[in-house]
Amino acid sequence: MKTARAFNLLSAVAVWTVCLTGSAKDITVKSTSGQSMDVEVLAYTKSSGNVRIKRTSDGQIFNVKLDAFDAESQKKIADAAPVAMPKLNIEVSNGARRAREGNSSYMKRQEITASVSVKNESRDIDLAKTKFTILLIGRNTSRFADRDQDWSKILANETFTNSLPAGQELKFECKPIMTSYDSDKDYTNVGGWDFDGYLLVLQDEEGRVIEAKTSIGVVESSTLKDKPFLAKATQLSVGTEVERDLTPHGRNR
Repeated sequence: MKTARAFNLLSAVAVWTVCLTGSAKDITVKSTSGQSMDVEVLAYTKSSGNVRIKRTSDGQIFNVKLDAFDAESQKKIADAAPVAMPKLNIEVSNGARRAREGNSSYMKRQEITASVSVKNESRDIDLAKTKFTILLIGRNTSRFADRDQDWSKILANETFTNSLPAGQELKFECKPIMTSYDSDKDYTNVGGWDFDGYLLVLQDEEGRVIEAKTSIGVVESSTLKDKPFLAKATQLSVGTEVERDLTPHGRNR
């Protein structure tokens, strides 16, 4: 590591002589004092204004603030900055409270709650505007009477959109939902929908899936690998019956 002057952008700037590889296009930028150089933008954090650039002439890397550049150069840098995915810590908490339905000791009413917590653990990468979709999914209790009746149903589908600056955290509470089912685990079971778990999908502004998380084993082992299908799954409406892996009920994907 050594220090160098970046054409008087700052009095002293820490630089790295290691050259990073990348396919980003070089741009010409000017400091607020009018001095210019050709650079490759390696990173830009909107929330902090931190910029990392590589000077084309010698490969030196500079960490500077965006406001060290003139207005036109600031826009160039923001437009040329590569999109990076921050490190996210995602937690989904579920609750299911049961009560008897009527005088039956087996029929249950169940209130299901869910909350989402997302923390951006990156120091210098913001999460751009992202669509979060959470599905709450029930499982047919008729499977206890007939193994062939083991499939699922969408009990809730909620979405919210947020950006998340580096180091920040967001929380979202889903609306509570009610379901009912027969809790008897034998041939007398008359059906209903017990809470099975959730699927949380994150999509960028172009609709591409960038992250997903679930508490349902069969969804985790198969469906999470298929990002185009996950994008379609976010559009499943409440009441839709599907296979356990969320494929259409009775049909292949």
